[in-house]
This record gives sequence, C-alpha cells and structure tokens, in this order.
Amino acid sequence: MNDIIILVLEDNPLDQIKMRVMLSKPISTLYRFHLGGIFTELDPLIHYLSGHQVDLVLSDIMIKEQPVGIHLLKKLRDASVPVILMTLSQEEELFVEAQQYRRVPYLIKPFHAISLQSTIEKALEEHYKNKLYDFLDKKYLYLSNKTGQRDRVWFDEIVYIEYDDNYCQFHTPTKKYLLRKSLSMLLSEDMNDLFIRVHHRYAINKIHIQIVKADLITLVGDITLPVGRSYKREVSDTLR
Repeated sequence: MNDIIILVLEDNPLDQIKMRVMLSKPISTLYRFHLGGIFTELDPLIHYLSGHQVDLVLSDIMIKEQPVGIHLLKKLRDASVPVILMTLSQEEELFVEAQQYRRVPYLIKPFHAISLQSTIEKALEEHYKNKLYDFLDKKYLYLSNKTGQRDRVWFDEIVYIEYDDNYCQFHTPTKKYLLRKSLSMLLSEDMNDLFIRVHHRYAINKIHIQIVKADLITLVGDITLPVGRSYKREVSDTLR
C-alpha cells in the first residue's frame, strides 16, 4: 500500500474532527492516508506546500464566507498536487467557476468515509494518468532544487540550460535546478522542440528569445548568451 500525505483546508471544528476520523479508517485497499495538517487559512497551507511533499489537498470552498477554495485552485493551477473540493452548497455557479481553473472532484457535505476515500482514490488515479501522459508528451521534468526537493518544472518555464562539469543547470525566472546529465543526451532524450542548442555550454528555449544578433542571443530578463561558431547555421535555419 502507498502512503498518501493529505492536507485539509477547513475552518469548521466539527468538520475537522470528521475529516480526521474518516481519513484514519482503513477502508482503501490501495493507500494509507496520513493527515499532513489541517489549515483554516489559505496562505499557511500554500507556504506548507512549498516546503513539504504533499500528495493531495482537501479544501472547503467557502471559508469565512469567502470562496477560498476557488483562490486555492488559482494558486495551484499549474501545480502537480491534486485537489478535491468540499462544500455544503449546491450552487451550480460555484461548481462552474471551480472547473474554469481545474477540473477537480467535488464532494457535497455531509459525506461518508467510503465516499471520501473512493473520491481520493479516483483523484489520485487521474493524477497519475495525467503525469504519465504529460511525461510521454514531454511537457515537463522533475528536477531537484538547492534544498534537494524535487519540483515539476514545465518546459515553458525554463529560459535556458547551462552545461558545466557533467551537470545541466536549468534557469527559470525564479529558480535554478541541477541534473547530472550531458547536454547532448538531455536534448536528445528528454526535451522537446522548444529547445535549441546555441553553444557547447548553452541551450535556449525559443519562446523566451527577445533579440537575435550574429554572435549573441538575448532572452527575457536581459539574459545574453553567446552563439557558438559551429551552431550559427543551425540557429539561423531554426529561427528563420
């Protein structure tokens, strides 16, 4: 059985107790559910997610008469963690708005432990299918940051890749990641046609190009990289 870490965003004390009890029941034959934390506000939960491995988030839609669950979906729109929304309300408007950001499972309170755990199982199954689909379609990589945490990094986030001493360093607008692999092998096996090698040390993401000159390419963020002599024709042909 796989261990699943779950966060709960819920401000009702009684519902918090119910969630704790329902998740502790040994119903699922596939997973063991562990409660990573119960939060009553969105910002502390988002902060926790940034530094901890979490497999799923259960969130009430309305907290203190605010659509906090919708705000959660906005913040996690490109994140890999699956979300399940819970609510007392049967308003169609809330459901429709939620699905605009992510297609997520929806639980109407009150619900039983069997309903909760079966919904979690389905959400995880869909999540793993999507991960496989995205991997085969080459949309992202899982990369390690400075703290050793593995993040899902979408290709369109990567501005350029720098190769040095058997390591590829991935530069995004906000973070850097390392992968022990040659640049040639990385480009041939793992990346898609967004990337082009412009130097023996650099490969760039074409969507981030700002200015192209004979020997230099400027990327977003005023990043300027050299174009190697042996790569000039390929760069010129690709970007023509």
